[in-house]
Amino acid sequence: MSKLGKYLLLGALICLALVCYFIGSAIGSIAFIVLAILLELAFWVGIFKPHHKRSS
Repeated sequence: MSKLGKYLLLGALICLALVCYFIGSAIGSIAFIVLAILLELAFWVGIFKPHHKRSS
């Protein structure tokens, strides 16, 4: 995956997490808050995942 694709995917993950936090807090739904936590966790794992160089 290209760097641009990775950054777009990570941006989408954090945006979805924020939306889920907002919906979960507005309607008091635990499911949306749990989903937001999982999305945010995926974001942070993607940020700090070591980049492996491919051998030619």
